[in-house]
Amino acid sequence: MYNLRSCCEVKMEIQSSLTAYKSLLESYGISGNLLGVFISLLVVVVTAVLWKLFFGGKAQRTGVLLAGLSDSGKTILFTQLISGVVKETHTSLKENEAQYIVEPNQGKTLTVVDLPGHEAIRLQYLEKYKDNARGIVFVVDSGSFQKNVKDVAEFLFQIFTDKQLNKIAPSICIACNKQDLFNSKTKTVILNQLEKELNTVRKTQSAALSSTSGGGEDSVFLGRKEEDFQFSHLSKFKIEFLECNAKPGLEESANVNLEELKMWISSLI
Repeated sequence: MYNLRSCCEVKMEIQSSLTAYKSLLESYGISGNLLGVFISLLVVVVTAVLWKLFFGGKAQRTGVLLAGLSDSGKTILFTQLISGVVKETHTSLKENEAQYIVEPNQGKTLTVVDLPGHEAIRLQYLEKYKDNARGIVFVVDSGSFQKNVKDVAEFLFQIFTDKQLNKIAPSICIACNKQDLFNSKTKTVILNQLEKELNTVRKTQSAALSSTSGGGEDSVFLGRKEEDFQFSHLSKFKIEFLECNAKPGLEESANVNLEELKMWISSLI
């Protein structure tokens, strides 16, 4: 058991220590007023150290990772963000990386990295770039979501339970792409179905770990134990769902729509 002290006890202890330090300084002929100067300097140093520990790492990270299954539209979204044009793309077997200008007038940029979505290599590339992740855009194909929900949930599970990602806690955006398709699911439908599927994946993974000796050292538990999973349990990641369309469709009204995503990326600065 921890021995918890009251605020009054801590305050009395601090005051007693300050009195002792003041007496010590005066015994050496040093003005007690210097104690105030010393304390002020100490506060500045401690504040700087705490800021470095809690915020400095995030300030140094500049990566925005585009993750998701193959054919979710990551690479088209990447080319739209970087060049503003649609280019014919193929399933990526290597990453695409470029500087994205967030605020032209202030010269602020982030490094956008389009990670391959193929199941055999996607975790390899996530491992390569995750330490620099300021934000992660997980792209979902809203049109084929229903048949791919299990695969989407399994990939998200790997991201959410990664120990290093939990430590640095990048902001995460679930971008529901291809909203121009007639059978596309809304972000609300995708959110609700993913919560249910992630709950199932968690049970499966937990059962698999309990049946083996060891394992699980590089992962953390998803959500809260004894509760069905909800995205609200992952508040450290500041998860946001949004709808977008990276490629114009056949209908005149199906225009490229990335404004909400661009605003989200700007919020990372």
